[in-house]
Amino acid sequence: METFLIDVWLRDTADSLSILDEASVSLAREAVRREGERLGLPVPVVASLATAVSELGHNQLKHGHAGLIALRAIARDGVPGLEIVAADQGDGIQNPTQALRGAGSTSGGLGVGLSAVRSLVDEVDFDIRFGEGTCVWARKFATPVRRRRELGILGRAHPTERVSGDAAGFVRLEGSLVLAVADGLGHGPAAREASMLAVRHVLERPERPLPELQQECHGALSQTRGAVMALARIAEDEATIASVGNVAAYLCGPNTSHRFAGSQFALGVPTLVRNVRLHSAPVGPRDALILHTDGLSARASLDGELDLLREHPIVVAHAMLERFGRDDDDALVLVAR
Repeated sequence: METFLIDVWLRDTADSLSILDEASVSLAREAVRREGERLGLPVPVVASLATAVSELGHNQLKHGHAGLIALRAIARDGVPGLEIVAADQGDGIQNPTQALRGAGSTSGGLGVGLSAVRSLVDEVDFDIRFGEGTCVWARKFATPVRRRRELGILGRAHPTERVSGDAAGFVRLEGSLVLAVADGLGHGPAAREASMLAVRHVLERPERPLPELQQECHGALSQTRGAVMALARIAEDEATIASVGNVAAYLCGPNTSHRFAGSQFALGVPTLVRNVRLHSAPVGPRDALILHTDGLSARASLDGELDLLREHPIVVAHAMLERFGRDDDDALVLVAR
């Protein structure tokens, strides 16, 4: 059975609201106000979140398909907050860089409301898959809190395929961020089945040690064509990587350029099971951790591009895909900064 991205994106949310018309957007605003009041958020914070959910809802009406919006109560360092999750099954934001550099309301054109959303909330994550859909996570807290890394995921399928064989996901834990990027062997639906199975296994068990997760996935994928996968955990000032196969893991920043080597075997493929090596490196607040499949050139590098690395991670991911993406394979890049 095919796993839809929207099901993965909304896996840990409660009831979601379908965005079908203007009345649906109004209901989403009211839901934000009720939940914000229940959480005791200040009136200006609730007002900003209500405007943000309106922008996201209108964006889904104009450019998405089968849009859903869910709300999730969150907290950081004891400070309450609210996260809006807006997911759809549209064509994906074709130019995320332009979308984040826009201004004003969604009435102005494709994705313009996303720039407004970013200005209204504290943090925004994006997962954009061309031809498959978009998910936006927008968070705001009652009072200022320590900034955590934002995320940008951007992917596209092989030109001849309907779905991509590359998959990615993330989980935010109390003190860490867990990332997964998997590449099913080959491309198309069978590759998609393997990569999605691997990523979902990780998302359901994010507290587990990374090498053990890789070994568990090796067994779980035994009835699939197999996959390669990079896992990462960022906690405080350290990034830890466990990579199997040729999914690249690359740390770059003002004073950093470090590539992590992976163990050379494929998950789920009958072969000698090897130990998965664990690598760690210090990570600064302005450093970006980039994971990407082999749909991008192995020579992909942003060393020295400090202006680009200051941009939102989805802008960095877009630049990586545009510059280094290959035309003969699925391609996916995840950036955390």
